[in-house]
Amino acid sequence: MTITLSPTSPPPRTLYRHLHRFAGRISIALAAEAIVVPEVRVETRPALTTLVPTLDRILGPFEAGKITLIDSGSDFVFHLTTLLSVRAVMEGHEVVFLDGGNSVDPHGMVALGKRAALTREEILPRIHVARAFTCHQMTTLILDMLDKKIEETRAGLVVLACLPAMFLDEDVEVGEAHQLFQRSMRAIRQTVGEREVVGLVTNAGLAKLHRRKSIRRQLYEGADRVIRIAHGKGGDLIHRLDTGTSEWYAAVPPDQTTMDDFAIAAPRIPAFGVAGGSREIRLTEHLRLGW
Repeated sequence: MTITLSPTSPPPRTLYRHLHRFAGRISIALAAEAIVVPEVRVETRPALTTLVPTLDRILGPFEAGKITLIDSGSDFVFHLTTLLSVRAVMEGHEVVFLDGGNSVDPHGMVALGKRAALTREEILPRIHVARAFTCHQMTTLILDMLDKKIEETRAGLVVLACLPAMFLDEDVEVGEAHQLFQRSMRAIRQTVGEREVVGLVTNAGLAKLHRRKSIRRQLYEGADRVIRIAHGKGGDLIHRLDTGTSEWYAAVPPDQTTMDDFAIAAPRIPAFGVAGGSREIRLTEHLRLGW
């Protein structure tokens, strides 16, 4: 831009002030135009609950994008995993289920689904199961296949059942198991966070993790919240490390209900209890077969 001064032009100092104000208006206008950003609406997944009023009060919600670790000395953890898988299907989600303990229970899922008016065909095709029998297989599933499977199925829940079991194998050197588990936990955290899915990790057998404390430390540190379940004569003692609260839970038989079931108007899963009740997971026993 060229400026020509004439005899009637204001003094240079006055002209400078005018130009400075003019330039200021231009810069403010440009800055205002630059910060106008189209509104972006981010859709967040709702938290997952069991629809069992007493359990939801004790456990709290399972939030998307976060990992909940259930470290259990009771086989109630298997029933809880089954329940959450069915609940995810009820919410319209697919489930990716990586099983390190041969614990997936399709018959239990079908039976529980019937109580919620779901058929076998509406449940099992939406739960995608992969089993691992060594820590190397589990690591490969997590590093190379987990994210792709979530993208392919648009899953809302990822279950890593009995995750540390394979890494506690005495035939695998401690240092190698440590590195493989560390890489696996990092990948799980990244995938669950980026994909905004509900992450559920379980360990069956509280005492097992003490055999390799480095694995236990990584497992606990890699979770956003930790729930421990211990079996007792009165039921199962559920302890939440994030809130420091503990409460007993005793599932009633399948043909019974409790007053808590009618305490809220929200839909619920009727008769979640399992015939025979839960039992303690012992260190030396094999994990139950889901089939």
